[in-house]
Amino acid sequence: MNQDRWVGIDIGGTSVKAGALGADGSTIEEANFDPEFARGPSHALDAIAREARRLGAQETLGVGVPGLLRRQDGYVLSSPNIKGFKDLPLRDELARRLGIAPSKVIVENDANAAALGEQWLGAGRGAGDLLMVTLGTGIGGGLILDGKLYAGAGLGGEVGHVVVDPLGPACGCGSRGCLETLASATAARRRSLAASLPTEKPGDLKLLCDRARSGHGPEKQLLFEIGRDLGRGLGPVICLLDVNLFVFGGGFSAALDTLEGGIRVGADERSYGGRGAHLQLVRATLGPAAGWIGAARPTVPGQRA
Repeated sequence: MNQDRWVGIDIGGTSVKAGALGADGSTIEEANFDPEFARGPSHALDAIAREARRLGAQETLGVGVPGLLRRQDGYVLSSPNIKGFKDLPLRDELARRLGIAPSKVIVENDANAAALGEQWLGAGRGAGDLLMVTLGTGIGGGLILDGKLYAGAGLGGEVGHVVVDPLGPACGCGSRGCLETLASATAARRRSLAASLPTEKPGDLKLLCDRARSGHGPEKQLLFEIGRDLGRGLGPVICLLDVNLFVFGGGFSAALDTLEGGIRVGADERSYGGRGAHLQLVRATLGPAAGWIGAARPTVPGQRA
């Protein structure tokens, strides 16, 4: 039987996004469901496998998952935001439930999967080099070099843990002043609260951005400063790899227009050659589908990146 659809799964902290693609990248079907993580990993994996089978994962499956994993065998070392996803042989467990060979299940970090999706069918379509930066609760990164995903020994592209300020806020990774402690949505909310902005709706990032767009007050200055810290975090990437296309996803990417000026200044401060003005800073275009599309991509003939 010829396979005519390829299925991707994007496992998130509270829900799972999934879908099926045709070989040309066209979307056949999408789904979003709750696997009930609170009932334990076995129950959640049963639900994920059922949905994958319903979508048509007869021979192959691509999976994106947050956290630390051993990419070569799809083993999740830890995924702090998903209950029970620790020391979990995710690839083998899903393969067993689907009745397919473990080698046919490809497990990837969720930010890497999103980068694969955007470079294939989104804002970075056809680009040889790019860094996907996801601005959400934390900051994730997925690095494409010469048209292929680069993950190094497994943690390549983790720009969120570039240290911007060694004396800065404590990070969940154990370090201090990591980029995600200064420029994620969580950090932006914390910094706006510390500055009492906006006062009538403390911590409301949409209102903060709306005010920044309409005036030159403290909201605009705060977002410039957050953008500058973001640019400082990107500076080492520019110096080391000469990447100049940055694709921003995640909920806080909606603020890119208010962050852009600061990003360019910060990038100039921490890179060589005054390249801040020449960077391509674009918003992701696939939205929440980027993860499952990118997860499916390596299973599609001719699309392994």
